[in-house]
Amino acid sequence: MSDKYHALYSALIVVLISVVVAMATNSTELDEIERTLQAIHDCMGQSPVPWPDEWKQEYINTIREAIEHHQEDTHCAEQLEILRKGFALCWDTIPKTNDKNDKSLFEVYRCRMRWYVEHLMETEFPTEQERQKLRDQYKEIWDYAASSLLTQFPFLDPNAVQKAKADDLCICYSKIDAPLLPVYLRPMPEEQVGQIKKRWDNLRYARVDLWRGLSGNSTTAPPKNSTPPPNADCDYHLTKECLSQLLAQVWMVVPQRPDYYIEALENRTKELKRRVEVRQQARSNQQRLEKERSRQLLQTEHISFMLAALLETPLCLQEGPSVVRGHENPLERQDESKKGGGAYEIDDRSEEK
Repeated sequence: MSDKYHALYSALIVVLISVVVAMATNSTELDEIERTLQAIHDCMGQSPVPWPDEWKQEYINTIREAIEHHQEDTHCAEQLEILRKGFALCWDTIPKTNDKNDKSLFEVYRCRMRWYVEHLMETEFPTEQERQKLRDQYKEIWDYAASSLLTQFPFLDPNAVQKAKADDLCICYSKIDAPLLPVYLRPMPEEQVGQIKKRWDNLRYARVDLWRGLSGNSTTAPPKNSTPPPNADCDYHLTKECLSQLLAQVWMVVPQRPDYYIEALENRTKELKRRVEVRQQARSNQQRLEKERSRQLLQTEHISFMLAALLETPLCLQEGPSVVRGHENPLERQDESKKGGGAYEIDDRSEEK
């Protein structure tokens, strides 16, 4: 009986210890979640977006729900650390001058963050070797792009190109260390690396347009034997603009975007289209009103002219026809040289005779 009692007592102790450990673990995870959400809240407060408070709370609640659905994962603590570090880089990409009443744009940003967090929590956590492989892949792609730029634009300053490439890679490496964005989480298949390089080559004419825009809208390339004046700043800026096209091609190979994010983008497109239609309708209404006002003004002028004419008519009728009196009839006066002139006049001198 005593042995059974001791066995039951030991089992009870083990169960209690397990419960205490589980409660402590859950408490620690909840503390980590709250600490992560507080860090996100503080980051949003340091560079605020003009959203209403209820939108900001909805944004944070979306992150909370995405985390809580995967809080039992083995690497939850590491993933929360990545979220804390990577959120600031993602938050800085949101313009701080957005319309505070633009709900459709807010939904795009909210759904995008939900996608980032869910992808981070659901994807297999990368090892350090996999992260290094991803760094090497980015360096390979950027080295290829910088080399092709110098081949396409031989007048570029190689030092400016290398500096722009190094600055871009530094940003990429920092995002690989905190891979909240899907393109920085895991290595890419080698065929995707080849696709990125091929798409980069297909954009060579677009890079010519960029160069023309930065060089004063020139329509012709410089002669092969001539060397443009060195301008490291312009060369650096051109390289950065071209490499931004390269990053867009990297995003083309990310996994399929979730339906809720695609729906948010579609709603945003519809909203922009509706605003354009509203502006066009308002402009059309304004032009129609201007035409009506112009026609009404012309009619008013015509009516004013007719009223003025009617007011003057009675005065003209009261005066009647004017008769010229006291003047000699011009027909009674005759020239002496006509009808005999003075032949019929009696000369006083002849009477005296």
